[in-house]
Amino acid sequence: MTRPTLMLPTVAFLLLPLSALAQDLDPAANDPYQRTMWPLIERYCVDCHAEGTAEGDITLDIYADQVSALRDGGATWLRVLDALENRVMPPADKPQPSLAEFDAMIAWIENESLRAQAGGPNAPTPAVVMRRLNRQEYDNTIHDLLGLDLNLSETFPADDIGFGYDNVGSALNISPIHIEKYLEAAERALDATIRLPDADGFPPIELIGLRTYPLPADSPVEFEHSLKPGRYLANFSLVRVGIPEAVPPPRLVIGFGTDQRTLAAAQVQDETVVYRFWIETVEGDKLVRVALAPDEAEGPNVKPPAAVAANVSGDQRYGGQIGLHVDSMVVHGPITLDPATLPPSHSTILFENPGPNDQSRLAAARAITERFATRAFRRPLREGELDRLLEIYEMANEQGESFECAVQITLTAVLASPRFLYLVEPDDASAEIAAADRPLNDFELASRLSYFLWSSMPDEPLLDEARRGTLRTNLKAQVVRMLEDSRADRFIANFTGQWLQLRRLAAATPDPALFPNFDDTLRDAMRQETERTFAYVLRKNHPATELLDADYAFVNEPLARHYGIDGVAGDNFRQVSLPDRRRGGVLTQASVLTLTSNPNRTSPVKRGQWILQQILGTPPPPPPPNVPKLDEGAKAAEVASLRDRLEIHRANPQCASCHSQMDPLGFSLENYDAIGRWRESDGAFPVDPSGELAGGLEFADAQELKPLLAHSAAKKFNRALIRNLLTYALGRGLEPQDFATIETIRDRLAADNNRIHNILFGIVESPAFQNRGVPEATRDQLSSRITGGD
Repeated sequence: MTRPTLMLPTVAFLLLPLSALAQDLDPAANDPYQRTMWPLIERYCVDCHAEGTAEGDITLDIYADQVSALRDGGATWLRVLDALENRVMPPADKPQPSLAEFDAMIAWIENESLRAQAGGPNAPTPAVVMRRLNRQEYDNTIHDLLGLDLNLSETFPADDIGFGYDNVGSALNISPIHIEKYLEAAERALDATIRLPDADGFPPIELIGLRTYPLPADSPVEFEHSLKPGRYLANFSLVRVGIPEAVPPPRLVIGFGTDQRTLAAAQVQDETVVYRFWIETVEGDKLVRVALAPDEAEGPNVKPPAAVAANVSGDQRYGGQIGLHVDSMVVHGPITLDPATLPPSHSTILFENPGPNDQSRLAAARAITERFATRAFRRPLREGELDRLLEIYEMANEQGESFECAVQITLTAVLASPRFLYLVEPDDASAEIAAADRPLNDFELASRLSYFLWSSMPDEPLLDEARRGTLRTNLKAQVVRMLEDSRADRFIANFTGQWLQLRRLAAATPDPALFPNFDDTLRDAMRQETERTFAYVLRKNHPATELLDADYAFVNEPLARHYGIDGVAGDNFRQVSLPDRRRGGVLTQASVLTLTSNPNRTSPVKRGQWILQQILGTPPPPPPPNVPKLDEGAKAAEVASLRDRLEIHRANPQCASCHSQMDPLGFSLENYDAIGRWRESDGAFPVDPSGELAGGLEFADAQELKPLLAHSAAKKFNRALIRNLLTYALGRGLEPQDFATIETIRDRLAADNNRIHNILFGIVESPAFQNRGVPEATRDQLSSRITGGD
């Protein structure tokens, strides 16, 4: 008897493992969101974050499954991640997830949501907007290009800030005033760089007598001179007689022996026109020659047609002859440029000395312009670029300018060019969309690297790597070399000034009645300590968390006296070991403590907010409206401590959730007054710096908090530091696609004892840094192609 074939599937079904059977019966078992996240959200979150009653505009019951949660919840899950990592949600008075449940929710967001937003391995990189140099980058580049400190950007409009930094392309707009100031700055820069010959003080020497000389079509006008060898400024006058105005002027050749200058005659009728030009004589030159350029000898303004000649009466002042007449020539000189009086930049830029003729001058101008423009554009010149620049030189030369002036005008055009003023030029409009996410070429990569670590143009070793095509393989070595260079101090100042908000220190105004010892010398020492700390960790490749807690400080005598550290004399900074952890790390440095205080008192709220935002990367939301201000009156200060007054102030339930994060961090620094001096009491009340972080981590004071943050919060601190460095390096705001880069760098950092070079290496080796990137609209098209869509 034949068995029915229909029985086989039934038997196979009965033989399936129970787990597989359960998955078939329960679709949620195959859905990571339904399996992991939704049960926990339903248990702990939806009471406050359900549709229609969602607090904080976070709605968590609208995602049916993994697909909708990943597709629609990107920004929401970032906010949920911050709340979970900070242990601010659920609120303290609500049921709390276990540590395993917290970890499960965080893992789903990181591994499912954020990595999905980052895209797969073939996902296009977000584009870096082509941007102009900001003011500091402009001044640095001018310095490195010309060797001069000119501070030209002081007249530029202020740079706007985007995503916390002033080098973000989307914020660096350009206006008509920028264009005007760039041209003015270029002229000032080259005026300071190149010294022009000056004829003032040299008496005139007449070379032609009272008569005039008609200029024949087929021969020159010649006359002798007895000038000494050297350079002269010549004033040569020409008259155009009886030539119809419609006839264009010819070009002239004026020669002092070997030096031949080509000039364009002016189209002015019956008036003397004076041409000013520079000429050079050499030993043995005794003759001046004025002739038509070879291709102008038959020009109608010298040999007009018979009909014209018959109808135009010659001017009797010129013998009745129609045509061009040489009228006079006066020279001043000989003029020399004393090498001892020239700025070093002059000979550096004008490294070629031309001979005494136009061809030699043009060859020298070509060599000078090519080298200068190649350095200014930070890449080899493209086809036609040099020729277009030399057209400017030849126009100036034909107008009779000195060689130095003609070159100066040409180089001014280089400094006013978008190729100098902008970083990362776009491809040709005809380029394929799919090629838009191309890797940067080596010269573009060299520029991106140098403006990251030096805020300026690449140097010769970096450009040499680009020429040889070896930059990508030697990136780590170049990063280390560049960090050791003094130009990295610009990066240190710019980055710490914006990440740690040190730039705000310049505007801090502690009450002089309360803090009479605070002055600009102390302010500068405060800033330098923080910059030197960051520089030390960076250049020594120490753990990044050493920025939070260290057993050393950098002080000079004014700052050591401010801190109560003995044995330090003089204005020079030195590294000192600390007997305790009252100092060490940026949290307890006077710069940060001063800029996060009010003029007359400390501000635990500002200090706590600063730690959350700058150090942990989890800024609290803005305060709700109509919150009453803290009572700052003298009577209030006499009745209760600042801590007690803030306890009352934050009794508002709307404020409690944020203040529960900020205040413990801020109060941990209450042993430091408004300019960072150590104290045990605040007025009549003893300072209580103790507190508790989310998750039950207690600390007695800042000395206990710092190592707690350096270890327990290392993941958050590292992620925040990477985010800030990546934003600064790319010059753009970060997008969800950057999450994978951040996490890859963070894993690399954690695997090597948090050594900070891993962050820089990870950034410069990432596709986000090495690729040109794709604008959002184009990314949609590319993503469609990658996934096989229409």
